[in-house]
Amino acid sequence: MNYKIGWLVGSILLSSSMAAQANVIVTPYVGFTGGGKVEDENGRTYDLDPSINYAISVETPFEMGRIGFFYSNQSSELQDINNSADIHYLQFQSSIYYPLSQGWQTYVGLGIGASYADVDWVNDKYGFSGSAFAGLEYEFSKTFAMTAQIRWLGTVVDNDTSGACVLPTDGSSCIIKFETDWMNQFQSNIGFTFRF
Repeated sequence: MNYKIGWLVGSILLSSSMAAQANVIVTPYVGFTGGGKVEDENGRTYDLDPSINYAISVETPFEMGRIGFFYSNQSSELQDINNSADIHYLQFQSSIYYPLSQGWQTYVGLGIGASYADVDWVNDKYGFSGSAFAGLEYEFSKTFAMTAQIRWLGTVVDNDTSGACVLPTDGSSCIIKFETDWMNQFQSNIGFTFRF
């Protein structure tokens, strides 16, 4: 599992090294992710517990905005079932920045890529993913800024396969699967931007 995270982060850094002669913008984030549901054979739904996420973006300036890569990881559990779920996103993204006043700017963007759901109730753990985001940034200097953003993350999931679970309320067994073919999650992130 750790080698997959290392491979994803290494891929981001390697791809950004190609733009090393240009202006490289690195933003580590910490945030909160909510959303995502599963259902059992009786039609009862269970939410993924909202939890802390960690993310990083590596970008370069382009026209009126930025292009680059975004990686995010969330470790969570299913409410009332206590099955673990680790969700990873790796996306290519593009954003447009709009100056507001001295030091302040806002931005909107879109991303496209893949997700990896480390859960034991599906066979196909990889899926297509997309995102849309908006945020606000304050530049302390040309090389350092603080940013806050909200982000929607959607991913195609395999809801045709299912896995076993045990309900903690009465110890009975159940079968769970993703509720739909498309899982929606929402993030709120805060981070610090470094320009090199």
